[in-house]
Amino acid sequence: MLDRELMGSVYDELQKLRASLFEVRNETDTNELRYKSLLNLNQYIKLRSDDYTKLQEKLSLLSLSSLGRSYSHVAASVDTLHDQLCCSLGHEEISKELMEDFHHLFIQDAINIASDNAKALFGGKSSSKMSRQKTALMITLPSNAADDEGKLIRKLATSHVDIFRINTAHDTPQIWKEMADIIASENEYKEKHEKMKIFVDLAGPKIRTGKIRKIDLSLEVGSNKTEKEIWLYHRDEESKPEETDPKTLQKFPAQIVVEKDFFKSLKKGSTIQAHDMNTKIAEIRVLEIDKNVAKCVINKKLFLDKQSVLIHKKKESFIKNIQTQSELIRVFIDDKVRITQKDLFGRASRKDDNGKIIEPALIGCGGNRILEYVKLGEKVFIDDGKLGLEVVEMGEDEITCKVILAKENGVVIKEEKGINFPNSYIRTSALTELDKENLLEVIGFADSLSISFCQSADDVKKLQDLLSSYGREDIGIIAKIETKQAVSNMPSILKQLLKSKNSGVMIARGDLAIEVGFENLPHIQEALLDICDAAHMPVIWATQVLESKMKNNLPSRAEVTDAAMSSRAECVMLNKGPFTFDTIDVLISILHDMHSIFKKNKQLLKKETMWNS
Repeated sequence: MLDRELMGSVYDELQKLRASLFEVRNETDTNELRYKSLLNLNQYIKLRSDDYTKLQEKLSLLSLSSLGRSYSHVAASVDTLHDQLCCSLGHEEISKELMEDFHHLFIQDAINIASDNAKALFGGKSSSKMSRQKTALMITLPSNAADDEGKLIRKLATSHVDIFRINTAHDTPQIWKEMADIIASENEYKEKHEKMKIFVDLAGPKIRTGKIRKIDLSLEVGSNKTEKEIWLYHRDEESKPEETDPKTLQKFPAQIVVEKDFFKSLKKGSTIQAHDMNTKIAEIRVLEIDKNVAKCVINKKLFLDKQSVLIHKKKESFIKNIQTQSELIRVFIDDKVRITQKDLFGRASRKDDNGKIIEPALIGCGGNRILEYVKLGEKVFIDDGKLGLEVVEMGEDEITCKVILAKENGVVIKEEKGINFPNSYIRTSALTELDKENLLEVIGFADSLSISFCQSADDVKKLQDLLSSYGREDIGIIAKIETKQAVSNMPSILKQLLKSKNSGVMIARGDLAIEVGFENLPHIQEALLDICDAAHMPVIWATQVLESKMKNNLPSRAEVTDAAMSSRAECVMLNKGPFTFDTIDVLISILHDMHSIFKKNKQLLKKETMWNS
């Protein structure tokens, strides 16, 4: 039995909602390039500016749509509900003419617009050749992708890949061009809707740890319990033992490179004195020798470095194959770390004779005047959140932090690792001078370009203006969302993106998770998908998709579930790895299944407070 009292209450609330959406229509500029999408986005923002959960509950009781998935056609969905109630209550329905005048967008129009936008940005191969999968597949090309006449790219071209990602944070313009040329040669034999796209990722102002000072490694040889075999050889030999890396000591004898004249003085039975870095002396005896290698035994354990010396009769030789590496900077909970923008090499903490730290570890920070925007008490994360810090002291061009998050056995700080300041508003342009230079190198073949660390509509406009100055407004623009500021500014970023013919959004979940907090990522990525749906804006689902499968050929259960969630996006991005083709097969299978069975659940329309007005 119909509950007319409930229907009347819902009808009155829908009338008020329709009136508020009509106000949005009058405030939206009809001259905008993608007016219908802009209008719907504004109506969605209006819808989410209040709490409609009680209205949704009433709609559910009446077995009507609760508007939980109406984002791409807000006004049309409200009008449809309005007419359903009018029909049941005996009220006059909205005329088609009035409906057209109201929102200019019917439900099928919204579906078509969203589909056309995705095809323009990602190509049409997925939807035309695979009847069930609707999510395009993007693959990141490794540095060696152009090697062996592009064999890898040519094989990927037959593996359902729609878009190739070229990352300008790595390699050189020559390598990027070689990759693009191979893709172009593959596209020559494809129909227009099958041609693969090239997405060029501009690096942006990635803030990274600086260089760490280099120190000599010591070479451990011998044993205190028994004689151990070692090999001696010199650099000038035409042939030498293959296993020359000291890291292979567990499988092979230690191998020491000596000077040529010293080697020539040796013979079977020779005795050599070895002086190590701790002033210990050991005896090395030559068991057998040929022109390539002297096989010897040593009678005790030594640690050899660049200052160590070998003595045979009156001849001496330093060790020639001592390696260098970055100094190990390992920090623990409650340790202090100095982060500086001065031109200094990073180093480990300094300790007194009793092991007490007298000067904290030091690490450089790339980026232009970044630390000026950081304040006391704010958090800092390094290397994708592996190390968490809190600012406890401010200095000139540097900050001192306390370690608040680290493994029990500490965390090693390495070079070129990302630094995130989730509490700080880093006011720097997303488009760097290097990005502008690299754009000129890729503008001839890029189908779309990213704005890394896009934080505002102005970041989008700068790239739009730059492309316009080169007459390349046809190149798609993709805003990578990876900061708190970007999330807050999503409405204005989307509105600016709608000024381009082709545009999209990448949810870059690596940095974004650190910026917003891992526990907040699930609902934030959901909110981003929803608002992009309202703007008919294609979305790329990125970062660590099936990463364990890609690296080890064995996905985790959580990764499989995450890959299934990616079916909500128009494109999913895989990174490079040794098991690329196996991972592609698994992902395609997951997407096929999800697109055949996945039904979007009702979402409660609580007031959305994530965006800036």
